[in-house]
Amino acid sequence: MALSKSELLESAVEILARGEPLTLDAVARASGLTKPGVIHHVGSKEGLMVAVVDHVIDRWTEDLDARLPSDATDVDRLAAYVDHALSTDFDPSDLAPLADIRLRETLRDRWTEKLSSWLVASTQGPLRARRTAARLLADGAWFNSAAGIEIMSEDERAEVRRIAQQLIFGGEIQ
Repeated sequence: MALSKSELLESAVEILARGEPLTLDAVARASGLTKPGVIHHVGSKEGLMVAVVDHVIDRWTEDLDARLPSDATDVDRLAAYVDHALSTDFDPSDLAPLADIRLRETLRDRWTEKLSSWLVASTQGPLRARRTAARLLADGAWFNSAAGIEIMSEDERAEVRRIAQQLIFGGEIQ
């Protein structure tokens, strides 16, 4: 059975979305490949995990890019990230960087490398602190959603989005 690497990674993401451990054997079973077939695509368990993180980030950046104006600034990129995190329903696959404790640093570094251009607005002083606060709101929201810890109603989520945008763009928080 010929399976693309992208299809293989979708099988891996589905395993994570169900909250199951991601192993080469589990991906082989889910994809219909043999374990050597999976290894052919990803090289190793570490290669699998890095590829899955990349795949999840690619899914995120597709949505993030769609939220940007054509003349986007770093502030627009941060605003898109915050809006994405506060308006998307996530699942355990979005916690891919945490899926293997032995690879925590490698996966964290990969996540940071690929998303860093979305996470920082190049300002200083109080406005930078406000923008960092908005990002931390967003990070908490997507983490809770991915972990299945829903703490906000839709109305509250909309209000938090409004507050986050005020933090980013310097408006008075009301």
